[in-house]
Amino acid sequence: MAKSRLLLSELLDQLSFALCIVRNDYVIVKVNEYFESRVIFDGETMQGKNILELFPESADYLKRKIDTALVIESSSFSSWEQKPHLLPFKSSRPVSGEEEQMYQNLEVIPIHSEDGTIEHVCLCVYDVTIQASQQQELKRVSQKLEEEHQSQKVLIKKLEDAQGQLIQSEKMASIGQLSAGIAHEINNPVGFITSNLQTLSDYFNSLEKVLKSITQTIGQSKDTALNEACQKILKQGQVDFILEDTAELITESLEGSSRVMSIVKNLKEFSHVDRSEWSYANLENCIESTLKIINNEIKYNITLEKHYAANVPDVFCQPMQINQVLLNILVNASHAIKGEGTITITLQSAGDDFVEIHIRDTGCGIPEEIRERIFEPFFTTKPVGSGTGLGLSVSYGIINKHNGTISVTSEVGKGSEFTIRLPVNPSAEAVDNTDAKAM
Repeated sequence: MAKSRLLLSELLDQLSFALCIVRNDYVIVKVNEYFESRVIFDGETMQGKNILELFPESADYLKRKIDTALVIESSSFSSWEQKPHLLPFKSSRPVSGEEEQMYQNLEVIPIHSEDGTIEHVCLCVYDVTIQASQQQELKRVSQKLEEEHQSQKVLIKKLEDAQGQLIQSEKMASIGQLSAGIAHEINNPVGFITSNLQTLSDYFNSLEKVLKSITQTIGQSKDTALNEACQKILKQGQVDFILEDTAELITESLEGSSRVMSIVKNLKEFSHVDRSEWSYANLENCIESTLKIINNEIKYNITLEKHYAANVPDVFCQPMQINQVLLNILVNASHAIKGEGTITITLQSAGDDFVEIHIRDTGCGIPEEIRERIFEPFFTTKPVGSGTGLGLSVSYGIINKHNGTISVTSEVGKGSEFTIRLPVNPSAEAVDNTDAKAM
Protein backbone atom coordinates (compact mmCIF):
# COMPACT_ATOMS: atom_id res chain seq x y z
CA MET A 1 0.00 0.00 0.00
CA ALA A 2 2.82 2.39 0.90
CA LYS A 3 4.57 1.57 -2.37
CA SER A 4 1.37 2.26 -4.33
CA ARG A 5 0.96 5.61 -2.63
CA LEU A 6 4.55 6.50 -3.41
CA LEU A 7 4.06 5.57 -7.06
CA LEU A 8 0.85 7.60 -7.19
CA SER A 9 2.60 10.59 -5.63
CA GLU A 10 5.45 10.34 -8.14
CA LEU A 11 2.93 10.06 -10.97
CA LEU A 12 1.10 13.20 -9.82
CA ASP A 13 4.40 15.07 -9.65
CA GLN A 14 5.12 14.13 -13.27
CA LEU A 15 1.89 15.69 -14.54
CA SER A 16 2.29 18.72 -16.81
CA PHE A 17 -0.46 20.65 -15.06
CA ALA A 18 -1.10 21.87 -11.52
CA LEU A 19 -3.18 19.58 -9.33
CA CYS A 20 -4.63 20.25 -5.89
CA ILE A 21 -6.98 17.99 -3.90
CA VAL A 22 -9.24 19.86 -1.46
CA ARG A 23 -11.72 18.67 1.16
CA ASN A 24 -15.27 20.00 1.23
CA ASP A 25 -14.15 22.38 4.00
CA TYR A 26 -11.62 23.89 1.53
CA VAL A 27 -8.58 22.39 3.32
CA ILE A 28 -5.79 21.18 1.01
CA VAL A 29 -5.10 17.44 1.19
CA LYS A 30 -2.57 17.03 -1.62
CA VAL A 31 -0.77 19.15 -4.23
CA ASN A 32 1.58 17.99 -6.93
CA GLU A 33 5.04 19.42 -7.58
CA TYR A 34 3.80 21.55 -10.53
CA PHE A 35 1.29 23.32 -8.27
CA GLU A 36 3.66 23.72 -5.32
CA SER A 37 6.52 25.10 -7.44
CA ARG A 38 4.39 27.99 -8.68
CA VAL A 39 3.15 29.23 -5.32
CA ILE A 40 5.18 31.54 -3.09
CA PHE A 41 4.62 29.94 0.31
CA ASP A 42 6.46 30.54 3.60
CA GLY A 43 5.52 27.27 5.31
CA GLU A 44 6.98 23.82 4.86
CA THR A 45 3.89 22.37 3.20
CA MET A 46 0.54 23.55 1.87
CA GLN A 47 -1.23 20.42 3.08
CA GLY A 48 -3.67 21.27 5.85
CA LYS A 49 -3.96 24.90 4.73
CA ASN A 50 -7.21 26.52 3.61
CA ILE A 51 -7.03 27.19 -0.15
CA LEU A 52 -9.30 30.22 0.17
CA GLU A 53 -6.85 31.80 2.61
CA LEU A 54 -3.88 30.99 0.35
CA PHE A 55 -5.51 32.78 -2.58
CA PRO A 56 -7.67 35.54 -1.04
CA GLU A 57 -8.03 37.50 -4.29
CA SER A 58 -9.71 34.51 -5.96
CA ALA A 59 -11.40 33.13 -2.83
CA ASP A 60 -15.00 33.97 -3.78
CA TYR A 61 -14.65 32.52 -7.27
CA LEU A 62 -12.85 29.36 -6.07
CA LYS A 63 -15.45 28.81 -3.35
CA ARG A 64 -18.27 29.10 -5.87
CA LYS A 65 -16.62 26.64 -8.27
CA ILE A 66 -15.87 24.12 -5.49
CA ASP A 67 -19.38 24.42 -4.04
CA THR A 68 -20.93 23.98 -7.48
CA ALA A 69 -18.96 20.78 -8.14
CA LEU A 70 -19.97 19.41 -4.73
CA VAL A 71 -23.65 20.25 -5.19
CA ILE A 72 -24.15 19.09 -8.78
CA GLU A 73 -21.71 16.16 -8.33
CA SER A 74 -20.20 16.92 -11.70
CA SER A 75 -17.12 18.68 -13.00
CA SER A 76 -17.09 22.48 -13.06
CA PHE A 77 -14.99 24.28 -15.68
CA SER A 78 -13.60 27.80 -16.03
CA SER A 79 -11.79 29.02 -19.14
CA TRP A 80 -9.08 31.66 -19.41
CA GLU A 81 -11.52 33.88 -21.27
CA GLN A 82 -13.62 34.10 -18.09
CA LYS A 83 -10.76 34.32 -15.57
CA PRO A 84 -7.43 34.77 -17.40
CA HIS A 85 -5.21 34.72 -14.30
CA LEU A 86 -7.22 32.94 -11.62
CA LEU A 87 -4.19 31.89 -9.58
CA PRO A 88 -0.95 33.93 -9.35
CA PHE A 89 1.10 31.47 -11.42
CA LYS A 90 3.89 32.31 -13.86
CA SER A 91 4.47 30.74 -17.27
CA SER A 92 7.84 30.49 -19.04
CA ARG A 93 8.15 30.99 -22.79
CA PRO A 94 9.64 27.87 -24.46
CA VAL A 95 12.47 29.65 -26.32
CA SER A 96 13.36 32.80 -24.38
CA GLY A 97 12.47 31.50 -20.93
CA GLU A 98 10.88 34.87 -20.20
CA GLU A 99 8.23 34.63 -17.49
CA GLU A 100 4.77 36.15 -17.76
CA GLN A 101 1.43 35.73 -16.05
CA MET A 102 -0.05 32.34 -16.80
CA TYR A 103 -3.35 32.10 -18.66
CA GLN A 104 -5.25 29.24 -17.05
CA ASN A 105 -8.13 26.87 -17.57
CA LEU A 106 -9.54 25.45 -14.34
CA GLU A 107 -11.38 22.17 -13.92
CA VAL A 108 -12.92 21.18 -10.58
CA ILE A 109 -13.60 17.43 -10.44
CA PRO A 110 -15.63 15.87 -7.58
CA ILE A 111 -14.03 12.74 -6.06
CA HIS A 112 -16.44 9.98 -5.03
CA SER A 113 -15.61 8.01 -1.89
CA GLU A 114 -16.14 4.26 -1.63
CA ASP A 115 -19.56 4.83 -0.02
CA GLY A 116 -20.60 7.14 -2.88
CA THR A 117 -20.33 10.40 -0.95
CA ILE A 118 -18.27 13.35 -2.15
CA GLU A 119 -15.94 14.84 0.42
CA HIS A 120 -13.10 15.96 -1.86
CA VAL A 121 -12.62 17.75 -5.15
CA CYS A 122 -9.62 17.86 -7.44
CA LEU A 123 -8.57 21.23 -8.87
CA CYS A 124 -6.72 20.92 -12.16
CA VAL A 125 -5.06 24.12 -13.43
CA TYR A 126 -3.91 23.97 -17.05
CA ASP A 127 -1.37 26.37 -18.56
CA VAL A 128 -2.93 27.68 -21.80
CA THR A 129 -0.73 30.76 -22.12
CA ILE A 130 0.52 29.82 -25.59
CA GLN A 131 -2.96 29.05 -26.90
CA ALA A 132 -4.39 32.22 -25.35
CA SER A 133 -1.58 34.35 -26.80
CA GLN A 134 -2.06 32.80 -30.22
CA GLN A 135 -5.80 33.35 -30.07
CA GLN A 136 -5.36 36.98 -29.02
CA GLU A 137 -2.82 37.53 -31.77
CA LEU A 138 -5.16 35.92 -34.29
CA LYS A 139 -7.94 38.20 -33.12
CA ARG A 140 -5.67 41.23 -33.45
CA VAL A 141 -4.60 40.25 -36.97
CA SER A 142 -8.19 39.51 -37.97
CA GLN A 143 -9.26 42.90 -36.67
CA LYS A 144 -6.48 44.60 -38.61
CA LEU A 145 -7.46 42.76 -41.79
CA GLU A 146 -11.07 43.72 -41.23
CA GLU A 147 -10.09 47.37 -40.82
CA GLU A 148 -8.11 47.25 -44.06
CA HIS A 149 -11.02 45.57 -45.78
CA GLN A 150 -13.38 48.24 -44.55
CA SER A 151 -11.11 51.03 -45.77
CA GLN A 152 -11.16 49.44 -49.24
CA LYS A 153 -14.95 49.53 -49.22
CA VAL A 154 -15.18 53.26 -48.48
CA LEU A 155 -15.88 54.36 -52.06
CA ILE A 156 -18.55 51.70 -52.51
CA LYS A 157 -20.05 52.64 -49.17
CA LYS A 158 -20.20 56.29 -50.19
CA LEU A 159 -22.24 55.37 -53.24
CA GLU A 160 -24.57 53.25 -51.15
CA ASP A 161 -24.96 56.06 -48.64
CA ALA A 162 -25.70 58.50 -51.45
CA GLN A 163 -28.60 56.32 -52.49
CA GLY A 164 -29.61 56.01 -48.84
CA GLN A 165 -29.68 59.79 -48.52
CA LEU A 166 -32.17 60.06 -51.38
CA ILE A 167 -34.63 57.70 -49.71
CA GLN A 168 -33.80 58.54 -46.07
CA SER A 169 -37.00 60.44 -45.40
CA GLU A 170 -39.17 57.70 -46.91
CA LYS A 171 -37.43 55.04 -44.85
CA MET A 172 -37.87 56.89 -41.56
CA ALA A 173 -41.54 55.93 -41.24
CA SER A 174 -40.86 52.26 -42.00
CA ILE A 175 -37.94 52.13 -39.59
CA GLY A 176 -40.03 53.74 -36.87
CA GLN A 177 -42.88 51.29 -37.36
CA LEU A 178 -40.47 48.36 -37.39
CA SER A 179 -38.75 49.56 -34.22
CA ALA A 180 -42.08 50.08 -32.52
CA GLY A 181 -43.25 46.63 -33.61
CA ILE A 182 -40.11 44.97 -32.30
CA ALA A 183 -40.39 46.90 -29.05
CA HIS A 184 -44.02 45.81 -28.68
CA GLU A 185 -43.25 42.16 -29.41
CA ILE A 186 -40.39 42.16 -26.89
CA ASN A 187 -42.35 44.08 -24.28
CA ASN A 188 -45.13 41.49 -23.89
CA PRO A 189 -43.02 38.40 -23.13
CA VAL A 190 -40.65 40.44 -20.97
CA GLY A 191 -43.68 41.62 -19.02
CA PHE A 192 -44.73 38.01 -18.45
CA ILE A 193 -41.20 37.08 -17.40
CA THR A 194 -40.91 40.00 -14.98
CA SER A 195 -44.30 39.29 -13.45
CA ASN A 196 -43.53 35.59 -13.05
CA LEU A 197 -40.11 36.33 -11.58
CA GLN A 198 -41.67 38.68 -9.03
CA THR A 199 -44.25 36.04 -8.12
CA LEU A 200 -41.48 33.44 -7.95
CA SER A 201 -39.55 35.75 -5.63
CA ASP A 202 -42.59 36.09 -3.35
CA TYR A 203 -43.13 32.31 -3.35
CA PHE A 204 -39.45 31.72 -2.60
CA ASN A 205 -39.48 34.19 0.29
CA SER A 206 -42.55 32.45 1.73
CA LEU A 207 -40.98 29.01 1.36
CA GLU A 208 -37.76 30.25 2.96
CA LYS A 209 -39.68 31.61 5.95
CA VAL A 210 -41.65 28.35 6.31
CA LEU A 211 -38.47 26.26 6.09
CA LYS A 212 -36.71 28.40 8.70
CA SER A 213 -39.77 28.22 10.95
CA ILE A 214 -39.94 24.42 10.65
CA THR A 215 -36.20 24.11 11.30
CA GLN A 216 -36.43 26.40 14.32
CA THR A 217 -39.43 24.51 15.72
CA ILE A 218 -37.71 21.14 15.34
CA GLY A 219 -34.52 22.58 16.84
CA GLN A 220 -36.44 23.70 19.92
CA SER A 221 -38.15 20.33 20.37
CA LYS A 222 -36.94 17.75 22.89
CA ASP A 223 -36.79 15.05 20.22
CA THR A 224 -33.01 14.85 19.75
CA ALA A 225 -33.24 12.15 17.09
CA LEU A 226 -35.68 14.20 15.02
CA ASN A 227 -33.48 17.29 15.36
CA GLU A 228 -30.35 15.42 14.27
CA ALA A 229 -32.18 13.81 11.33
CA CYS A 230 -33.45 17.20 10.22
CA GLN A 231 -29.97 18.76 10.37
CA LYS A 232 -28.53 15.84 8.42
CA ILE A 233 -31.13 16.22 5.66
CA LEU A 234 -30.49 19.97 5.43
CA LYS A 235 -26.74 19.44 5.24
CA GLN A 236 -26.92 16.66 2.64
CA GLY A 237 -29.26 18.72 0.48
CA GLN A 238 -26.98 21.78 0.64
CA VAL A 239 -30.09 23.76 1.59
CA ASP A 240 -28.24 26.84 2.89
CA PHE A 241 -26.23 27.11 -0.33
CA ILE A 242 -29.30 26.61 -2.53
CA LEU A 243 -31.31 29.23 -0.62
CA GLU A 244 -28.53 31.79 -0.91
CA ASP A 245 -27.82 31.07 -4.59
CA THR A 246 -31.52 31.02 -5.57
CA ALA A 247 -32.11 34.43 -4.01
CA GLU A 248 -29.16 35.85 -5.98
CA LEU A 249 -30.37 34.26 -9.23
CA ILE A 250 -33.87 35.70 -8.84
CA THR A 251 -32.49 39.17 -8.03
CA GLU A 252 -30.14 39.12 -11.04
CA SER A 253 -32.96 37.92 -13.32
CA LEU A 254 -35.26 40.71 -12.14
CA GLU A 255 -32.53 43.28 -12.73
CA GLY A 256 -31.98 41.92 -16.24
CA SER A 257 -35.66 41.97 -17.17
CA SER A 258 -35.96 45.50 -15.77
CA ARG A 259 -33.06 46.59 -17.99
CA VAL A 260 -34.72 45.05 -21.07
CA MET A 261 -37.99 46.84 -20.30
CA SER A 262 -36.10 50.14 -19.95
CA ILE A 263 -34.44 49.62 -23.33
CA VAL A 264 -37.80 48.82 -24.95
CA LYS A 265 -39.35 51.93 -23.40
CA ASN A 266 -36.54 54.12 -24.73
CA LEU A 267 -36.87 52.58 -28.19
CA LYS A 268 -40.62 53.18 -28.28
CA GLU A 269 -40.21 56.79 -27.16
CA PHE A 270 -37.49 57.44 -29.74
CA SER A 271 -39.39 55.90 -32.66
CA HIS A 272 -42.67 57.69 -31.80
CA VAL A 273 -45.11 54.94 -32.68
CA ASP A 274 -47.58 55.99 -35.40
CA ARG A 275 -46.02 59.48 -35.53
CA SER A 276 -44.00 59.33 -38.72
CA GLU A 277 -46.61 61.66 -40.18
CA TRP A 278 -46.84 65.36 -39.36
CA SER A 279 -48.00 66.11 -35.83
CA TYR A 280 -47.41 68.53 -32.99
CA ALA A 281 -44.41 67.41 -30.93
CA ASN A 282 -42.90 68.51 -27.64
CA LEU A 283 -39.26 69.14 -28.51
CA GLU A 284 -38.15 68.64 -24.91
CA ASN A 285 -39.49 65.08 -25.12
CA CYS A 286 -37.72 64.61 -28.47
CA ILE A 287 -34.41 65.69 -26.90
CA GLU A 288 -34.84 63.47 -23.85
CA SER A 289 -35.75 60.36 -25.86
CA THR A 290 -32.73 60.90 -28.12
CA LEU A 291 -30.43 61.30 -25.10
CA LYS A 292 -31.63 57.96 -23.76
CA ILE A 293 -30.78 56.27 -27.05
CA ILE A 294 -27.18 57.59 -27.05
CA ASN A 295 -26.67 57.25 -23.30
CA ASN A 296 -23.86 54.70 -23.71
CA GLU A 297 -22.09 57.07 -26.11
CA ILE A 298 -21.88 59.91 -23.60
CA LYS A 299 -22.32 58.63 -20.05
CA TYR A 300 -18.68 57.91 -19.23
CA ASN A 301 -16.82 61.10 -20.10
CA ILE A 302 -19.37 63.80 -20.94
CA THR A 303 -21.27 66.11 -18.61
CA LEU A 304 -24.71 67.12 -19.86
CA GLU A 305 -26.12 70.57 -19.12
CA LYS A 306 -29.76 71.11 -20.09
CA HIS A 307 -31.58 74.42 -20.11
CA TYR A 308 -35.24 74.10 -21.09
CA ALA A 309 -37.25 77.31 -21.10
CA ALA A 310 -40.79 77.22 -19.76
CA ASN A 311 -43.83 77.42 -22.01
CA VAL A 312 -42.03 76.46 -25.23
CA PRO A 313 -44.80 75.68 -27.75
CA ASP A 314 -45.11 72.32 -29.46
CA VAL A 315 -43.87 72.29 -33.05
CA PHE A 316 -45.76 70.87 -36.04
CA CYS A 317 -43.21 68.49 -37.55
CA GLN A 318 -42.27 64.91 -38.31
CA PRO A 319 -40.99 63.88 -34.85
CA MET A 320 -38.95 60.89 -36.01
CA GLN A 321 -37.01 63.03 -38.47
CA ILE A 322 -36.35 65.69 -35.83
CA ASN A 323 -35.04 62.91 -33.57
CA GLN A 324 -32.72 61.85 -36.40
CA VAL A 325 -31.30 65.38 -36.63
CA LEU A 326 -30.77 65.57 -32.87
CA LEU A 327 -29.12 62.14 -32.91
CA ASN A 328 -26.69 63.15 -35.67
CA ILE A 329 -25.64 66.40 -33.98
CA LEU A 330 -25.32 64.91 -30.48
CA VAL A 331 -23.24 61.96 -31.70
CA ASN A 332 -20.97 64.35 -33.62
CA ALA A 333 -20.62 66.49 -30.49
CA SER A 334 -19.62 63.48 -28.39
CA HIS A 335 -17.05 62.41 -31.01
CA ALA A 336 -15.56 65.91 -31.06
CA ILE A 337 -14.75 65.67 -27.35
CA LYS A 338 -11.51 63.86 -26.59
CA GLY A 339 -11.39 62.89 -22.93
CA GLU A 340 -13.82 64.65 -20.63
CA GLY A 341 -16.04 67.51 -21.76
CA THR A 342 -19.47 69.12 -21.65
CA ILE A 343 -22.45 69.21 -23.99
CA THR A 344 -24.94 71.99 -23.30
CA ILE A 345 -28.47 71.79 -24.74
CA THR A 346 -30.71 74.85 -24.70
CA LEU A 347 -34.37 74.86 -25.77
CA GLN A 348 -36.16 78.21 -26.04
CA SER A 349 -38.78 80.17 -27.93
CA ALA A 350 -37.66 82.65 -30.57
CA GLY A 351 -40.54 85.06 -30.76
CA ASP A 352 -44.07 83.75 -31.17
CA ASP A 353 -43.51 81.72 -34.32
CA PHE A 354 -40.19 79.90 -33.89
CA VAL A 355 -38.43 77.55 -31.49
CA GLU A 356 -34.64 77.19 -31.21
CA ILE A 357 -32.46 74.31 -30.06
CA HIS A 358 -28.80 75.10 -29.29
CA ILE A 359 -26.33 72.22 -28.90
CA ARG A 360 -22.89 73.35 -27.73
CA ASP A 361 -19.88 71.12 -27.06
CA THR A 362 -16.40 71.68 -25.63
CA GLY A 363 -14.75 69.60 -28.34
CA CYS A 364 -11.97 70.29 -30.80
CA GLY A 365 -13.91 72.83 -32.87
CA ILE A 366 -14.18 73.20 -36.66
CA PRO A 367 -11.52 75.14 -38.59
CA GLU A 368 -12.89 78.19 -40.40
CA GLU A 369 -11.65 77.01 -43.81
CA ILE A 370 -13.91 73.92 -43.76
CA ARG A 371 -16.84 75.26 -41.74
CA GLU A 372 -18.91 76.11 -44.82
CA ARG A 373 -18.49 72.58 -46.19
CA ILE A 374 -19.74 70.54 -43.24
CA PHE A 375 -23.28 70.28 -44.66
CA GLU A 376 -22.02 68.96 -48.01
CA PRO A 377 -22.71 65.28 -48.78
CA PHE A 378 -19.70 63.01 -48.07
CA PHE A 379 -17.66 65.74 -46.40
CA THR A 380 -16.10 64.45 -43.18
CA THR A 381 -13.06 65.21 -41.05
CA LYS A 382 -13.04 61.71 -39.55
CA PRO A 383 -10.43 59.09 -40.56
CA VAL A 384 -11.13 56.93 -43.60
CA GLY A 385 -13.76 54.36 -42.74
CA SER A 386 -14.95 56.16 -39.59
CA GLY A 387 -17.59 58.41 -41.10
CA THR A 388 -19.67 58.73 -44.25
CA GLY A 389 -20.06 62.51 -44.27
CA LEU A 390 -23.83 62.16 -44.65
CA GLY A 391 -25.14 62.83 -41.12
CA LEU A 392 -25.09 66.63 -41.26
CA SER A 393 -26.12 66.66 -44.91
CA VAL A 394 -29.22 64.59 -44.11
CA SER A 395 -29.91 66.79 -41.07
CA TYR A 396 -29.66 69.93 -43.20
CA GLY A 397 -32.17 68.47 -45.68
CA ILE A 398 -34.64 67.51 -42.96
CA ILE A 399 -34.59 70.93 -41.28
CA ASN A 400 -34.83 72.66 -44.65
CA LYS A 401 -37.96 70.62 -45.50
CA HIS A 402 -39.47 71.82 -42.22
CA ASN A 403 -38.96 75.47 -43.34
CA GLY A 404 -36.28 75.72 -40.65
CA THR A 405 -32.59 76.56 -40.55
CA ILE A 406 -29.52 74.89 -39.09
CA SER A 407 -26.27 76.79 -38.54
CA VAL A 408 -22.98 76.41 -36.71
CA THR A 409 -20.48 78.62 -34.92
CA SER A 410 -17.15 77.22 -33.83
CA GLU A 411 -13.75 78.05 -32.41
CA VAL A 412 -10.84 75.67 -32.77
CA GLY A 413 -9.82 74.24 -29.41
CA LYS A 414 -12.93 75.49 -27.63
CA GLY A 415 -15.84 73.74 -29.32
CA SER A 416 -18.83 74.21 -31.60
CA GLU A 417 -22.46 75.24 -31.28
CA PHE A 418 -25.24 74.11 -33.63
CA THR A 419 -28.45 76.11 -33.73
CA ILE A 420 -31.65 74.55 -35.06
CA ARG A 421 -34.46 77.02 -35.72
CA LEU A 422 -37.90 75.56 -36.48
CA PRO A 423 -41.20 77.29 -37.20
CA VAL A 424 -44.02 76.35 -34.86
CA ASN A 425 -46.23 75.96 -37.93
CA PRO A 426 -44.37 75.32 -41.21
CA SER A 427 -46.00 76.34 -44.47
CA ALA A 428 -48.76 74.20 -45.93
CA GLU A 429 -46.58 73.78 -49.03
CA ALA A 430 -43.81 72.14 -46.95
CA VAL A 431 -46.27 69.68 -45.42
CA ASP A 432 -47.93 68.93 -48.76
CA ASN A 433 -44.60 68.38 -50.52
CA THR A 434 -43.41 65.92 -47.88
CA ASP A 435 -46.69 64.03 -47.90
CA ALA A 436 -46.59 63.85 -51.69
CA LYS A 437 -43.08 62.32 -51.59
CA ALA A 438 -44.21 59.81 -48.97
CA MET A 439 -46.95 58.66 -51.32
